[in-house]
Amino acid sequence: MDPIFYEDITEFYKVAYPFLLEHEAENNLPLAILISLKKNIEIYGEEKPLLFSLTDAKIVKLIALRTPPYDLIISYTDDLSTIEVLTEELTKRSEVLPGVLSFKDAADKFAEQWCEKNSLNCNLFRKERIYKLVKVSEETLGHRKFSVATKAHQELVFQWVGEMMKEALIDTTEDNIQRMIEILREEFDLDKSRMFLLFENNEPISMAREAGKTPNGVFVNFVYTPIPLRRKGYATECVAKLSNHLLEAGNRYCFLFTDLSNPTSNSIYQKIGYKPVIDANHYKFLEK
Repeated sequence: MDPIFYEDITEFYKVAYPFLLEHEAENNLPLAILISLKKNIEIYGEEKPLLFSLTDAKIVKLIALRTPPYDLIISYTDDLSTIEVLTEELTKRSEVLPGVLSFKDAADKFAEQWCEKNSLNCNLFRKERIYKLVKVSEETLGHRKFSVATKAHQELVFQWVGEMMKEALIDTTEDNIQRMIEILREEFDLDKSRMFLLFENNEPISMAREAGKTPNGVFVNFVYTPIPLRRKGYATECVAKLSNHLLEAGNRYCFLFTDLSNPTSNSIYQKIGYKPVIDANHYKFLEK
């Protein structure tokens, strides 16, 4: 097998894009990251991304990428022997990795091998599931006002984003939150907000965001309803309305990741029409 690390995003894109697209739903996260990096190599930070391909007789078998300080992302593959090669190649480069996210079998295998080679403890940080939607169940659309968040809403959005990240992403830091807020602030300043709000009596009650794009689909993330307003169906209606809006805009699919430890959110998304694609595991690597 032929392992290659890339310095040039254009060269990497030529190799990675067709391979990732073969399993667009399973690879929606690395695809969205790849497309974003092609547009702006520093979109996730100034440090150079790690870009890796593994080919066998010129046929791509595996793609991996990392945008520091974030975790390694490994593509879907039907050949798990490629994980051993990836582990060896990253070890040769003395890479320091905070964690890995991939479909379950690949994540489990890489985490076990990486931690053994580097004398680290593996922490299964989150069990996740990728969902795909092609049609929204009309009964979930509701009748409340729904619109894109404007600059007038930005302080509330910033507050809710901070609350959501602290609640859902237990390893988040104030730096992570501020980095996200600055991205949102720039979107508001440029009148390019991708955050959407659901209203009751003209007061915002829930939010969801249009996130990364794949060739035929789009992510939904930052789904949040403040604690006092929960269990009233607001998140269901908000996500249903945003998903429907994105499909009507020409996307064939909507994607989202869910935390399998939260049965409520998984039930909500399936009610809207989201179907499970594949399970993913997210590991963090800790010093012994």
